This record gives sequence, C-alpha cells and structure tokens, in this order.
Amino acid sequence: MRIKSLSYLDSHWELQNLELSKVNLIVAKNSTGKTRVLQTIDLLVKMITQKRDLNWGGQWDVTFENCKGDKIQYQFSTSYKKQGVTFEKMLVNGKLVLNRVREFDSGKAHIKNVISKVPFDEVYPPDNKLVIHSNRDVKKYPYLEDIANWADQSYGFKFGNISPYSLLNQQEYDLLTAVEDIPTLFKSLKKEDKIEVISNFNSIGYKITDVTLQDKGEISIISVKEKDVDKLIPHFKLSQGMFRALAVIIYIQYLISRKKPATIIIDDLCEGLDYERATKLGELIFTKCLDNDIQLIATSNDSFLMEVVDLKYWNVLLRTGKKVQGISAISNPEIIENFKFTGLSNFDFFSSNFLKSQSI
Repeated sequence: MRIKSLSYLDSHWELQNLELSKVNLIVAKNSTGKTRVLQTIDLLVKMITQKRDLNWGGQWDVTFENCKGDKIQYQFSTSYKKQGVTFEKMLVNGKLVLNRVREFDSGKAHIKNVISKVPFDEVYPPDNKLVIHSNRDVKKYPYLEDIANWADQSYGFKFGNISPYSLLNQQEYDLLTAVEDIPTLFKSLKKEDKIEVISNFNSIGYKITDVTLQDKGEISIISVKEKDVDKLIPHFKLSQGMFRALAVIIYIQYLISRKKPATIIIDDLCEGLDYERATKLGELIFTKCLDNDIQLIATSNDSFLMEVVDLKYWNVLLRTGKKVQGISAISNPEIIENFKFTGLSNFDFFSSNFLKSQSI
C-alpha cells in the first residue's frame, strides 16, 4: 500500500496533486514547503490512527494503491464552523464505495458492504469522526482496512535531529511514529540483522568490525569497534555524522525485519554528511526501500544526495503564493526528458533557471 497522489487545502496553504512513486526525493528552495508536505502526511496518518483529532477547515484528496493494484481514492472535508466532517467519499478503481454528505445534520453515510446483497450499508458515524474510525470490518469493508493498515505501518523522523542524547520518539520535530532509542532498537535485532547493519555501515565508507551493546542500569549503550582501533567507542562519543548514519541504518533494518512498513518518511536526509557518506547512504536507503517494497518519501537539499538519486524519483516543489505544486517524471515527463538533453547535472535541475524556462 502506498500513496500515489496527495492534494490538500486549508485557509493558509494548498498542495496541488503531488504525485508520488515507490521512492521519492522531494527537493525545494527554502520556505517553499518540503517539510510542510511531510507534516501534511504526518497529520493524515495521525488523524486516521486517532493519535490526534481531525483538523478543522481542511480538504483532503488522497489516492492510494494497494498490493493488488487497486486504486483507492479517499476524499474528505472538515469544517471550523461545524467542528465536524462535512464530506467524505471513497472510490475503488473509480467505483463509489463510501459517500457521506452532512446535510441537515443527519450525519448519515452509505458504505459498500462487499459481502452483502444489499448495495450499501447505512451508517451514522459521529460528526467529529471519519467513517474509518467507527465502521471497520475486515470482511465487509476491506478498503477501509487497507487505509487503516497503511497508517499503522507508516514511520518517519527528521535526519538532522538525530542525536546520541535523544530518543527518536522524543525529537523536537513531530513526524510520524518513530520508535524507541537506537540502542534499544539494536538490542531487539536478530543476529543476522546485526551482521547486516555492520555490513551496511561499512559499505558507506566506515571501517568497523563489531557493534556491541552494554546495559548500564536503565540505559543501554552501543559501542562501535573500529578497525585498527583498540578501544570500543560508545555511541555518545561518535561524531554527529557517524552516529546519524549508524542510527538510520539500524532504524531501517529494524523496520524491515520487524515492522513490515508501508511507508518510511525522512526529512532532511543526509544532512551534515560528507560527499562519500551522503551519496552511499542515500543509495543504500533508496535501494533497500525499492528491494523491500517500501515507499520512501524523503526530503533534502543536499547536493551530494541529489547527484546519485535518479531524476525519475525527484519531486521539485514550486510555490506561488499559498499554492505548492510538484514537478516530477510522473506529472511532467516532458520536462524531465528535455532536461536530460542539456548535459547539466542533477543538482542543476534544482538550482539553475531551467524550470523557469519551461511551460508548467
């Protein structure tokens, strides 16, 4: 299950039909909205999982694709004035399966029951809840389960906030469901996963022979054994870049081996890393997500990372007033093709005036 497109509108901001592929690198000039895009996805996840209340005054239009290849379009709107859901609609492969329009305060919704001879069930969800919150049933409404499971299996964090002294789930930046601290994650891995972590870490340019774990009271400490260095180095004495890289590799391996994630979101991927580590870590994460059928949505303005991520996975955000749109190989394939004939680098696609010369 992955997001194929996302549109969002409120009184302050509008995201116009952002089209996404299996793996994605979102780039934009400062103050354009790349972090806000991730916050919008974060908000959607938290509302579906009821980790926060619905936001009032928002309009959503999201298209998903499930493992069977079905296209599930989910639209809903909320009202500040009424403090509730005013509209909710869902289509599967273009066929209506859910319809809810708040008229005369009836609160009635019609939902397709796939195991019933009656075309639609009539339900009355609370005004301040989505139908997905009050009418889940695996057999009757499997399309609702698809979306609920997607939200439950979405994870993310801000790369630049990773610190040896903070838990991933206690970052100042609130993004999706990060879990526990890095030593605890590493401790939970199987032996073969730990070996994979060491191999992946060496593949991006570091030279270590072992990663060990020590419990000191309520605190767990990861120590790294570098080649040709006698003493173990505890994780809180690693350089910031080295620890960030190790943390991401452990986190991704944990999710792949234990959580079966649908979506992984990383803000400011590879921030603060040198050329070798940024390019190799970026390639590693994109490859792992592709190989494990995980949708990756990453943002970055790191020029090193941009050079190794194929333009077919890019989304360049452009903002006009409060409106933000994405330029990608899906939404604007002719622009990507035209750029390939310029001989310029990937970074130039973002930093040059090329996009201004195109008809968008």
